[in-house]
This record gives sequence, structure tokens and C-alpha cells, in this order.
Amino acid sequence: MRNDETECREAMRYSWLGVEFALIVVAFAAGGYWMDCWLDTLPGFTAVLGVTGLISALYRAIRDGIRFRQWLADHKQAQDNSESDNGGEAGDAGK
Repeated sequence: MRNDETECREAMRYSWLGVEFALIVVAFAAGGYWMDCWLDTLPGFTAVLGVTGLISALYRAIRDGIRFRQWLADHKQAQDNSESDNGGEAGDAGK
């Protein structure tokens, strides 16, 4: 049961990835729009910072996905190791 809770907790940590993605893009675009209004250069900074935000959000999403995939692999390996250790002890006790 504990492993299921750990897996669920770890997955929930990454469930906010879509919200973070949207917030990053909107924040960069809003900053660009503010700079365009301040400097009267519409739509230059909005476009540049919007694309920069998109690239930044994609980088973050890919990086977090790689980390999650590594965590899953490590978690599975640790689980397999504990199962094989438990199986070995049970076999030794029966001899």
C-alpha cells in the first residue's frame, strides 16, 4: 500500500506540469505586452517573449518528464530488489 501512495504522490507532483506550462507562457507574453506598451513597439516584445516563454516551458516540461521517468525506473529497480531480497530470505528460512 505504501508503494502505491508513494507513486501517487510522485505522480501528483507532476500533474501541475500543464498549469506551470501555461503560466510560464502567459507570464512571458504579458511581460512582452507590457514592454510593448511602455516602449510603443507593439507586437515586437510580445512575440519575442511569447516564443521565449514557450521554449522555456517546453524545456521545463521535457526536463521534468525525464526526471519522472528516471524516478520511475529507480523506484521499479528498488522494488524489484526488495522483492528478490524477501524471496531469498523466505527460501533460506525453509532450508
